Amino acid sequence: MSTRPLKERFHALDLLRGFFIVTIICDHLSRWPSIFGVLSGKALLWVTAAEGFVIISGLLVGYIRGYKAKAVELKTIAKKLWYRAFTLYLWAVIGSVVYTIILWYAPLVGGAPSPEIAQGDWVSLILRSLILDYTFIWVYFLKLYALFLAVAPLAIWLLRKGQAWSVVLLSFIGLAIGWMTRSEVLQWQFIFFIPVVAGYCMPTIQGWWQKMSPVKRASLTIAIITATIATIVLSYIGVYHPLSSSVLDTMTVSAFAKDSISLLRAATAFLWFTAFVLLFTYSQKFIQRWFGWLLMPIGTHSLTAYIVHGAAIIIISALFVSTDNFIGNTLLDIFAILIVLAIVKIPGINRVIPR
Repeated sequence: MSTRPLKERFHALDLLRGFFIVTIICDHLSRWPSIFGVLSGKALLWVTAAEGFVIISGLLVGYIRGYKAKAVELKTIAKKLWYRAFTLYLWAVIGSVVYTIILWYAPLVGGAPSPEIAQGDWVSLILRSLILDYTFIWVYFLKLYALFLAVAPLAIWLLRKGQAWSVVLLSFIGLAIGWMTRSEVLQWQFIFFIPVVAGYCMPTIQGWWQKMSPVKRASLTIAIITATIATIVLSYIGVYHPLSSSVLDTMTVSAFAKDSISLLRAATAFLWFTAFVLLFTYSQKFIQRWFGWLLMPIGTHSLTAYIVHGAAIIIISALFVSTDNFIGNTLLDIFAILIVLAIVKIPGINRVIPR
């Protein structure tokens, strides 16, 4: 992290958030092989873009609604967070219902995920969507985000009381209960609320970082990036070249299972996220120059892009059959990204779809 004012570095976070959304689009399109699939690991690596998206969301809630709004009455902050939570809840329901109906009846030659609700079971679709028992995969994050935002005022209240340790402790307790009950929501909250604490304490973290000598800062940066590269390489090996009965294979299967958030998976997610923040911060001018036209509008309208990315997948699946053509699949990934970009740039789109 540089010594520039904190607010300037949010441009790097917007770019990073755009990068996460682009990766999610390609992972959900699931056209393999392609260059984007190679880079993202087809969402099969130890950590995916989804964790990064959740982390950055928690971080910004902690900073914007927590630290920056310290002087604002908590009731006002709570109302804003609850309104946002309700809005995202509505879109989680709308997205689940609309996408499920389309997949029930649309002739998608390129394939798509199969809804878990039987075709024509309208009662189950509506009721289960309303109570968030069923949320389609393309809008699943909206469910998590809505629930976390509904609870966020409590976390901010504790942080204002100087009880950051209480938020961390409660998050660990929630994670443990999530393991016992197999609740994905309680497990994923750990990936959200620990960053909320970090976001609230960001100026303190920034001050600590700036007080370091340049040599120590450089050494720590190199260590974080080196550890990230090493674990990414191990992740690729563990996923694509598993060694029978090896320690690495055992770690891949147990500690990084996709249906749970282990402490090792969470720690790895935080490590990789920190490395990406450092890389995007130090390379911000380069990234902005060459990829800002794409990442910035998608990053600053991340929820809009997330909500509509299923539409891009449907369009492509309706027009193109699945193949194993590397170049063709890469072009389809690009096509999907450009469709989403075009939608988020429609004038007035955020009067309808939240950003």
